[in-house]
Amino acid sequence: MTINKAIERAMRLHPDTFTDEQKSEWISELDGKIALETMHLPQFKKYEFPDSGETELLAKAPYDNIYELYIIAMGDFHSGETASYAVSAAMFMRAYEEFRKNYIRTHIPPQCEIRI
Repeated sequence: MTINKAIERAMRLHPDTFTDEQKSEWISELDGKIALETMHLPQFKKYEFPDSGETELLAKAPYDNIYELYIIAMGDFHSGETASYAVSAAMFMRAYEEFRKNYIRTHIPPQCEIRI
């Protein structure tokens, strides 16, 4: 999944008036949180749109739908659509937790490896 693909998928599902640059910032914020909080990477370089449009994002299939769900949720939030935001945020959080659980389950940190 790339930034451009996530934006395009979100627009097909839930058209809005936010710019691709704004959506790219939201995606960058999300990947920053994933990098630091889930993957425990020491640093994360913020994506710069449009140069980063074809950058591969951190969450891989089948969990990459978190990006379009996040764009939709953030769009609803910033539009003041509270009822829609409640639904879209809940959908995002469910998908995000599934991603986090799978990542943690399948990526044992090197210092925690079991040796027999």
